[in-house]
Amino acid sequence: MKASFKKHTFNFLFPAGTSRGVLHTKDAWFLSITNEKSLLVGIGECSVIPSLSPEFTSEEDYCEKLNELISSLESINFSAFIEENSISFTTFGQSFLNELNEWPSIKFGLECALLDANQKGSGIIFDNPFSRGEISIPINGLVWMGNKEFMLKQIEQKIAEGFKTIKLKIGAIDFDSELGLIRGIREKFSSNEITIRVDANGAFNEFSVYKILNELKRYDVHSIEQPVGQNELALLNVLAKENIVPIALDESLIACQNRSTKRELLDEIEPQYIVLKPSLHGGLSGTKEWIQLAEERKIGWWITSALESSLGLAAIAQFTGNYPVNLPQGLGTGGVFSNNLPSNLIIANGQLTMKK
Repeated sequence: MKASFKKHTFNFLFPAGTSRGVLHTKDAWFLSITNEKSLLVGIGECSVIPSLSPEFTSEEDYCEKLNELISSLESINFSAFIEENSISFTTFGQSFLNELNEWPSIKFGLECALLDANQKGSGIIFDNPFSRGEISIPINGLVWMGNKEFMLKQIEQKIAEGFKTIKLKIGAIDFDSELGLIRGIREKFSSNEITIRVDANGAFNEFSVYKILNELKRYDVHSIEQPVGQNELALLNVLAKENIVPIALDESLIACQNRSTKRELLDEIEPQYIVLKPSLHGGLSGTKEWIQLAEERKIGWWITSALESSLGLAAIAQFTGNYPVNLPQGLGTGGVFSNNLPSNLIIANGQLTMKK
């Protein structure tokens, strides 16, 4: 068994507006495992978002870490783990995976490649009702940042496509215009018909956030992701306690890459929800740990992609299928690239299904 990696650049179908600017392309590195005949048996995606993924300071340093990983894999004879059919988050050198805690995107790629190799490259890395095509996962329809007309067009399209939960990224244009879009949904659909989530990506501060939350409350907004900066922990704790609109943590989770810091964060802020991205929040094993800690504290959660290609998205969706899903997930980003990889995922009526 040998491992290698290769970079791939994906092109967006449209200028993808985020709180960190507009994205036109998205880079990923694919970690491949091949057998003695040089045939691909496992592949995982290492996906980063510049300025958000803390481990990505430069492409040179990132590739240096990947090369270091390849050398380490060869030194521990990782093929034995695959041949013994023993790949799991507890059996594959947990200390080895822990060394990648500060590199969650690479940890995610490695976990997926190993799990895939364990299944002889079938692409089915978890055996559950979702991966067998027996059930679907409800997902939200994501509305990207942009001008009011662009966002309105997306909202109308998502509702027409059957989505029952709409997620709007806010903080990009003036809030009155964003609030007008939310008002427009509520004038046609009650909260029983359409759930509205908003994602602020830390756009507001202690002086603006209360006005924002009280306005959103008027329109029965389900939750707001990261209303203030990720390090504004004391303010987030107050906002969660006041619960004007339920608080969902996202970026604040990134700095917590071990169990004790995760536990401390949840106990300090006591959010209503957490939003989990395996490429940012500790890989699959780290996400599993977040879910366990959240459920112990009766904190709701949902899983979302971090702009992975269809390959990474399929892995995240299968992982999500291991759990009873009580809330719509954020797994609807598979169609944003013009040069995406082939996919066996289907979105219809706000549901994500895997082809049998």
